[in-house]
Parts: sequence; C-alpha cells; structure tokens
Amino acid sequence: MTFFVWAGRFFDKLIEGFAWLAGILMMLSLVGVCVDVVLRYLFNRPIAGVLQFSEYILLYMPFLAAAYVLREDSHIKIDIVLNRLNRKSQSLLNLGTSILGFFVLSVLCWYGIRITVDYYLRKVPTLEYYKIPEFLVVMAIPLGCLLFAVQFGRKALQHFRSLGTIEEKE
Repeated sequence: MTFFVWAGRFFDKLIEGFAWLAGILMMLSLVGVCVDVVLRYLFNRPIAGVLQFSEYILLYMPFLAAAYVLREDSHIKIDIVLNRLNRKSQSLLNLGTSILGFFVLSVLCWYGIRITVDYYLRKVPTLEYYKIPEFLVVMAIPLGCLLFAVQFGRKALQHFRSLGTIEEKE
C-alpha cells in the first residue's frame, strides 16, 4: 500500500469521525435545549450555559461535517446548467469549482489559524456565562476549512483524472 492510498484512507476515516462527532453534538444540543426548556418552564430551574454551548455546537457542526458532505456529494448543487453540458464540459466546470473551493478555503484556513493563535496567545475569554478560552470556540473554523480544502483538492484531482478517461472514450 502506497503512502497516498494510506493517507487517503486515513483522511476518509478522519472526516467520517468528525461527521459522527457533529451528529453527536447535534443530538446533545437537542436534548440539552429540550431539557432546559422543560426545567425552565415547569420548575423555574434552567440549566446554566445550555444556550452558550448550543451556540458553540452550531458553529462546530458545519465545520466538522462539511468535508464529509462534499466527499459524499450530498451538498446542494444547482445542476440546471451542469445537466445541459456534455461530460467533458461537466468535468471541466467541476474541476474549476473544486480548484476555486480549494483556494478559497485555504485562505479561510490561513486566516482562521492566525486568529485562533492570536486568541490563544492573548488568552481571550468568551463573553458568555462560562469564561472559556475563545480560541477553543473558533478553532473549529480553521480545522474545518483545512479538511474542506483537502477534500476539494481531492475532488479536483478526481475531476482532472476523469478528463483523461472522457477524452479516450470520445
């Protein structure tokens, strides 16, 4: 097994694990908010910090699951134009959008890392009920963008390889 095959399998397991983590966080948030609502209105005893952690979970979920969703092609696509193109044009358009996505997410990852490190070095706390370091909240952004960018790079490579097979068939 070559390094690239091993790395690809490892990456697939990693993004699957993060997708599962996003799902578990969503379930925890759902249960936490429901319990908080019941305790607040029936017993006048809300759970402290449930809203704060639900907000953080809402930030983490899309960044943890985005690379997996892209890998599975489960994202929203406006394919009204794409379906009218031949296979080669579709692959070229998909290649272009994958390369664009890779570069945009790489830039977001770079700035996300800079902000996360800045918050860590300055020890910036959150302004909410629980004073936790802000870098723990925002670190999901560069992590998710990195995984998303790598997946876009993999998609670009797939579309580039598919161009060669399309030309051979036609």
